[in-house]
Order: sequence, then C-alpha cells, then structure tokens
Amino acid sequence: MVEEMENRRLEEAIELVLKHKEEMDKELYDGIHYRVLSINKGDSSMENLKRWFIIATGPGWRGGPALSLEKRKKMIASFDEWYERVVNEILPNYHGQARMDKIYEELVNIKWVGSKIATVYLRDIIYHFNIWSELRDYLYLPIDRHVRAILSNRLGENKDEVPKVSESCFTRKSRKFQKALSEIHNPRVEFDYFWYIGARFCSYYLCNFCWLKELCIKKEYLLKDDDKNR
Repeated sequence: MVEEMENRRLEEAIELVLKHKEEMDKELYDGIHYRVLSINKGDSSMENLKRWFIIATGPGWRGGPALSLEKRKKMIASFDEWYERVVNEILPNYHGQARMDKIYEELVNIKWVGSKIATVYLRDIIYHFNIWSELRDYLYLPIDRHVRAILSNRLGENKDEVPKVSESCFTRKSRKFQKALSEIHNPRVEFDYFWYIGARFCSYYLCNFCWLKELCIKKEYLLKDDDKNR
C-alpha cells in the first residue's frame, strides 16, 4: 500500500512538472551556449556532438576540482574514438536497451567521464536534440543531488532505493530503480525535470511558488497566510 501511494505521488508529480515543459526547455535549452557554439538539433555529425560534449564535461557541470587543460584535451580527443565506435559498430549492430547500454558503457570508459556526466550528455543529445531519438525510451535518468533530493526527501521514495549521485547505471540498485521508474512513467528520463524543481525552488526556499507544493512531504518553508502578511 505504501509503495502504491509513493508511485501515485510520483505519477502526479511528473504530470504536474511536465505541464511546464515548454517554459523549462526554453530556459534550459535556448541559452547562450547553443547560440555561441551553434549547436544544431537533429545534427548527428561528430563536430556538432563534440561541441556539446565540451560543454557537458566542462567545469560548470563537474563535481570537484576542474580538470587541467591537458586532461581536458585528452578527454576531448577520446570523444572522436567514442563517436566512431558508436556510428560504425554500435548503431549498426545493437538495438533497443542493448544499444543504449553499449553507448553509455563506451562513454564512461572515457577517462574523467563519470556516470552523471554520461547520462546527462546522452539525455541532452538524444532527448532534447533529437539525435538517435529512437533511443529516448531507453535513456537512464541522470541522478544528481537535486533529482535525488526530490525523489527521496520531497516525494517520499526510500533513500536506500534511490541510487547515489554518479552511481553506475549498471549496479543492481540502479537497474531496479530505473526499471521501476519506467513502470510509472515513460520515458523515465523525463523525471530529470525534477532537477528544475530542486534548482529553482528548493534551493531558494520558494515552497509557496513550487509546482509540487501539494505533493511535497516536507514543505518546511511553506508560509501560511498569516506569515505572508507579516
């Protein structure tokens, strides 16, 4: 019964968040990076995808200290090899989840590219840029601190069942969790919009304005009418 209630809460939460999909996409995927780097949606060329790889692996997206310039150059050079393997070996010979898993596996094999960066990068090029879009239903939900906090602290998922930030998608816990998400909503990668809730509302204690305030189990900064008038 508890699990059913949690699943319903998650289902309601993603429906509420996706009502704002257009405005979130405009803010997140129509910014200066796209204009300056000329990222072209639907363009699967190596040059186009490498531009976004440079952004996705940059200091603003990484946890911990920034890589040195030399390490960045080596990592970006490895991208070319990854791309060639994807186009010439993986796409022709693998299908469905196996294809997605192989692309992800090869990406995290690039030194200094962890699970979080890999899943975020693949989310962007496949889901948002419509490249290899037949794989969108097989994408893994990226787990970052905002998504994990919304799922476990705000919507009542068992913390022990939610993978850790940057945990491999291939651990037993991750596979079970990602499968469960697919049974609640498809494509499961859309749960990533919870990131927006964490970054734009929770981080600034804007509970009163949050789209999920009626479903949140914490509501610690939700002001009552008397408090608003003070």
